[in-house]
Amino acid sequence: MISVKLRNLRHQDKEAVIAMLGDPEVMRFLGPRRALAEDEADSWFENALANSTRFAVANADTDEFIGFCGVKQIDGVSDFGCFIRSEFWGNGIAAKACELAVERLSSEIDLETVQVFIADDNLASQRVAQKLGWQATHNGSKDGEYGQYYRITM
Repeated sequence: MISVKLRNLRHQDKEAVIAMLGDPEVMRFLGPRRALAEDEADSWFENALANSTRFAVANADTDEFIGFCGVKQIDGVSDFGCFIRSEFWGNGIAAKACELAVERLSSEIDLETVQVFIADDNLASQRVAQKLGWQATHNGSKDGEYGQYYRITM
């Protein structure tokens, strides 16, 4: 298993971030629910670099950028999200990144106020939530998708 850490986003992450944002499988449940064009991804990266919200997830040994995890304010709501590069899927990285992010955030924000929405079709994220022991609180919809809202537990 790859050991991961959380850190700030860096300029040298740009190529990997833009490739990830251009991957239709990664973006299937994020943002506009489609791969971003290169200019959109570039703008997204520059904004994320200037306005750091979620943590960058990196390989603890090599410092290679793997993805993002943490809380971002979206329309006035604290939204928890975790997304990683598809070449790293299936290695338990998302669950570990979520554990690290929740541990770090628990002293900074009230996790009860954080929204976690997982679409019905997002089976991988559902497995991560189950592995972490997060409880589904209610059904709902977000951005035209149906799914469940979860409560973060430690």
